[in-house]
Amino acid sequence: MEDKSTYYFLSLSLVFIFLYSCSEVNRSISSADISKDSLRRDEPQANAEVEEELTTFDTIISMFAEADSEDNTTPILTASYLDSAANNLFYAQIDTLHQNPYGFEENELVSYPDSVYRKRFANMTSKVNLVFNEQVENFIDLYGIRKKELTERMIGKSMLYFPFIEQALMEKDLPQELKYLTMVESALHADARSNMEAVGLWQIRYRTGKWLGLEINDYLDERRDPYASTRAALNYLDRLHGIYGSWPMALAAYNSGPGNVNKAIVRAGGSHDFWRIREYLPAETRSYVPAFMALVYLNHYPQEHNIRPVFPELPFQAVDTVRVYHEVNFDELAESLEMQEDELEFLNPALIKNIIPSSRAGWPLVLPMHKMATFAKNNQSLTASYPLKDEVRSSAQVLREVVPASDKLKLLEHKVVRGQTMDGISKRYGVSLRQIRDWNAMKDNIIRSGQTLKIYVPASKLASY
Repeated sequence: MEDKSTYYFLSLSLVFIFLYSCSEVNRSISSADISKDSLRRDEPQANAEVEEELTTFDTIISMFAEADSEDNTTPILTASYLDSAANNLFYAQIDTLHQNPYGFEENELVSYPDSVYRKRFANMTSKVNLVFNEQVENFIDLYGIRKKELTERMIGKSMLYFPFIEQALMEKDLPQELKYLTMVESALHADARSNMEAVGLWQIRYRTGKWLGLEINDYLDERRDPYASTRAALNYLDRLHGIYGSWPMALAAYNSGPGNVNKAIVRAGGSHDFWRIREYLPAETRSYVPAFMALVYLNHYPQEHNIRPVFPELPFQAVDTVRVYHEVNFDELAESLEMQEDELEFLNPALIKNIIPSSRAGWPLVLPMHKMATFAKNNQSLTASYPLKDEVRSSAQVLREVVPASDKLKLLEHKVVRGQTMDGISKRYGVSLRQIRDWNAMKDNIIRSGQTLKIYVPASKLASY
């Protein structure tokens, strides 16, 4: 009996050990899958591996990668680059007098149970189908805890860009939440450039920018212009939403291209649900939509997460534009305005060589409001009409067809045949060479076979020709 009892308990122990081992394997697999898409606050020991996986996330890649750019002249989204997203032009400081209404201390990091997140997501009214799940929660932890300072600077810096983005969204009747894409894409850095050569607030690639009608040349890159790039990005997003009928799907296509989304739809059996096709999308796109939803949430509930916006202290409070037609360098312009050159660079990021090129249409230069009078006084010649206008006008030979005012003259059309000359035609009809040139807007006496000339002759002689 004792032997049977010992055998029974030994067998039971072996079964328990086996089941425990299986559960540990499953837990390891689950953790590995999660780490491919986001960071978990309960797995600090795996941070290095998770960060390596997330380097494939194009738009926030360098929040996790520390590698410097090989080309120091080209800004790349490195961790230090994103963390200085408020720009050295600003003197941004957290207002230490600000008290959190919930009593959180300034440096406290806040998280919540899933039940609280679900309730808050249910309370957010949006045209975008906002979803709370494990992937979104991981990015709430990322932006609300690990990158909390970056989020505080982004929310503070949004005061510079969101007013005109919100206006553009309203004009196109698009969801206001789309403005938060600029946080995911560039951390609100107008001159940001990714390792995939995507540029600007909306991280638009070269071919996409040209297709959207943005001007990109040696002097100008409208992908870096907050106004022009916003209009282009919203047009593209609107078009994608019209194709897929779903904002999460449109965002996925914006990030990875419609081709990748279409392939994922086929592999998912024709589903147009982002969360169903997600596993078939590129790694960065799998993270892109959850990151966006996390930032939408944190912008709705910043105080609940003890997020205290860092507002930039700018050397100017308001801006205006003036159209410049002549070429001018930023260094001489800054000197005449008693400004810093980096202030001009910040206000006009699309001018990639710090030169306003001469153009017929003129360039809308953005300046601080209080510098407009100084500009008008010291740089009046720059706002004159296109500089070649007078030169072109004076050198141009303007030709007009002259129509005789006399009712006694009637129009006759003469078709030139081979061998005829202007002199012979003028003698035939009894008119001068100058008259023929004036009637036909000609600058010389050269004619060609088959050409039709307008000749005005007395009405009484018309029948004889």
